[in-house]
Order: sequence, then structure tokens, then C-alpha cells
Amino acid sequence: MAAPRSAFNERAHKQEEYVTGTMKDAGALDGKRVLVAEDEYNIAMFLVEYLQMQGVEVVGPAGNLKALDKLVDEQAIDGALLDINLGGELVYPLADRLAERKIPFVLTSGYDDNVPERFSDTPRCGKPYRLEALTRILQTAMGPPDALPGG
Repeated sequence: MAAPRSAFNERAHKQEEYVTGTMKDAGALDGKRVLVAEDEYNIAMFLVEYLQMQGVEVVGPAGNLKALDKLVDEQAIDGALLDINLGGELVYPLADRLAERKIPFVLTSGYDDNVPERFSDTPRCGKPYRLEALTRILQTAMGPPDALPGG
């Protein structure tokens, strides 16, 4: 019997179902500069390699807020993948900065994170990643503001 889904992963699964049939342009990420916030080295390197195969120019990766803030200050960024928990640091201050700059981002987590209300409509992707869903959620997040229901 499968383990019950967390609230975070339940919402992420619903988004995955929504976007699975909606994105037709597999090259929609070509040339986009995507910040990767991930504290687990193996996952970060996997994401870098996978995103590069999708035509993404990866900014980072970095696994702490200080390094991520520096990248945001110094690099052009079109979007971001943000692991919510970076070695005990919550990514929300960085998410606030990106939101202020109108840079789209996707929150990722392998846990049942209680996301602050201000991020309740933010696209999410649960871990472990389903690669097609990750790609499509990122494409949707970086598309028009009305690409997701309620967005």
C-alpha cells in the first residue's frame, strides 16, 4: 500500500497532472537562465546536468542563502528552482526577493513543508523529482502569469 501524500506533495501532484498535457513546446526553456537553490550536492549536480540537457543556462547551483543572494545580485536570472529547506535555512527570504523582481520560481521539497500563505499559489514540485513534471512545471512558471489555475 502506498504511503499517504503530504499536503505539499498532494498540491505538487495536482500541478503535475495539470501541466502534463498543457505544454507542447519542449524547447521552451532553451536559453533561459535558471537559478538552482539546492543544498544536497548530488541532487544539485543532477539538476544542473538535466537542466542543461533542456537547453537551460544554469545559475549556480548554491546551497545557502548567502551564496544565492550573491548570485541574484550578480547574475541575470529568468527563473529559479528553490529547495525550501537549505540545510536548515528556509528559502523564503530569497523567494521574496525574486517575487519583488517578478522573477518566477518553483518551490521544491521532499517534506511536508507548511508554505507561508504568501506562497500558497507558487508552483511546486515534490521530491523525488519526476523529470517530465519538473520540466513542465518550470516551463509553466516561466510562461505567462495566467499559465496555472489561480495564477
